Amino acid sequence: MSRITCLGLLLTGILISPLAGILLAGDSFPTHLALFPIPTEPGTSSLSWLVWGIVTALLVATLSPLIWRFFTNSHTTRLESFHAADFPWWGWLALLWVLASWTLAWTRLSWFEPWQPHTFPLLWLGYIITANALTYRRAGHCLLLDRPRFLARLFLLSAGFWWTFEYLNQYVKNWHYVHLPETSHFDYVILTSLSFSTVLPAVLSTYEWLTTFPRLTRPFERWHPIPWIVHHTTGWISFSIGSLGLMLIGIWPTVLFPLLWLCPLLLLLGIPFLRKDTTCFHALAQGDWRPVILSALAALVCGFWWELWNGFSLVHWAYTIPSVHALKIFEMPVLGYSGYLPFGMLCLAITERGLGYPTNYP
Repeated sequence: MSRITCLGLLLTGILISPLAGILLAGDSFPTHLALFPIPTEPGTSSLSWLVWGIVTALLVATLSPLIWRFFTNSHTTRLESFHAADFPWWGWLALLWVLASWTLAWTRLSWFEPWQPHTFPLLWLGYIITANALTYRRAGHCLLLDRPRFLARLFLLSAGFWWTFEYLNQYVKNWHYVHLPETSHFDYVILTSLSFSTVLPAVLSTYEWLTTFPRLTRPFERWHPIPWIVHHTTGWISFSIGSLGLMLIGIWPTVLFPLLWLCPLLLLLGIPFLRKDTTCFHALAQGDWRPVILSALAALVCGFWWELWNGFSLVHWAYTIPSVHALKIFEMPVLGYSGYLPFGMLCLAITERGLGYPTNYP
């Protein structure tokens, strides 16, 4: 299956499934739906400590084996403090760029006022270059130097990738934007797309950096194999659950909103499984968990910086999460950070299907 066909099927499923759910529920189409939405009105946040406790228990049960594996296999990996090259000069410039952008994002200087709403891409451009510099220092190679055209295409893919989540957010209303500048819808879409274009490069650059740490990779290089992951039936099940889940979001958005982060991943993995194409999840059949673990961790690392820099910027997003809106770290309720784990896997999978990465696993 070609990359364009794969991405086309994914986009069709994401766009159509929630609308089908609305039709099945007997509701009329919302008048506010748009392909390029600009959400400024908050949804409904609430807290049920019972639901919060149940979700926390499920997360602990899911993550405990991974954490146990990491700490109980420390004896198989000696701590390494090596570097393959000196930290490059352009890495130091990127660090200075990040510090300067961070200062501008969190201050309200009068001379910078016209550009104050647009600090997000400045910060993340510096982060991406810094992550590549860190990778180069440890491994002697990085995306920026070895695959610059791929990295450039990654920016383009990323813009469209995140707009799909903005589209799905119209159904669940989990986040909205504050202090948006007054401008035309077209201008805002262009400027916002610049910010969205940094998502995949940030996650993939962080992923590449994490693969240089044997302490992270070796415990998951040979673990429990999951042979059924490559079966044809698995593809049908994954595709069906992904489509059904997005459909149900259109019916019960305040209950099933977590599926927003899981179902696109299931759809994307289900499509190539049906054609028996190789995906990053096929490594699980041989017991290699590194692509799954490291991509999830990469998104969580980026998530920390996303939420930190967002917290005190002029233009920022705020959350309204049903049932679990409590114990915020910056703007994000603590349980919301769990969404970054499947999101990281999706970032790796969409990059693989859209641009042919990775050709081999670390």
